[in-house]
Amino acid sequence: MNENIKLRIAKTSELESLKKLSTEKLIIWIIGKSRELNLTFSVEEIVIESWLINPEKHALRGFPQFPDSNSVAKRIGEMKGKKGLLRGSDMIGYHLTEISKVIYQDLVELIKHKKVIEKKGVKAANRNIFSIDETPYNKLKKTPVYIKVKEKKYNEIVETDFLYFYGINWHSKTSFVQSRLKNIDMIVEEFSKNDPILLEVHTILNEKFQNIKNQLIKK
Repeated sequence: MNENIKLRIAKTSELESLKKLSTEKLIIWIIGKSRELNLTFSVEEIVIESWLINPEKHALRGFPQFPDSNSVAKRIGEMKGKKGLLRGSDMIGYHLTEISKVIYQDLVELIKHKKVIEKKGVKAANRNIFSIDETPYNKLKKTPVYIKVKEKKYNEIVETDFLYFYGINWHSKTSFVQSRLKNIDMIVEEFSKNDPILLEVHTILNEKFQNIKNQLIKK
């Protein structure tokens, strides 16, 4: 490895946690952190930082002294596309979207407290959702409406429950509302497979407050 190539944003104390992240989550962290430091990273700079943080995952196969730029660049393209996790370009730099900003803040907290969990084996087959996403899922389980549905207090579900579940209010900007709805819906889609209560909560809220949802999106 060239001695002149060094980590630019990752601290040595963070490496253990950062190595546990998927490529997607690591890219989100790199872009979020670089923006906090007023740095603009190109694709190649993201590739280099990813490689220095976790050479086992991001080195060219058979040549650990070189980064695998194709794998990281391909993932960035996917994240800019239908996933809606990134915006920008190599020329102007990359930014996080409202969706990935939420993920980034969760990452910051987990890394700070060294609570990142690396999933291995069969459960790691879905590389879009990792243990890192269990934090917002756990927050949903603590919302008033989740508790009401769990206790079958359906008649007590009100508009405030809908707003709180999605983390929005009537003063939220339309773009923020759309991002929050999309982000929470993604979490529900993944975790409701093993949590029927969460699925029921989501169904009830979206049926009962569809009109409120439409007003918030179109205001």
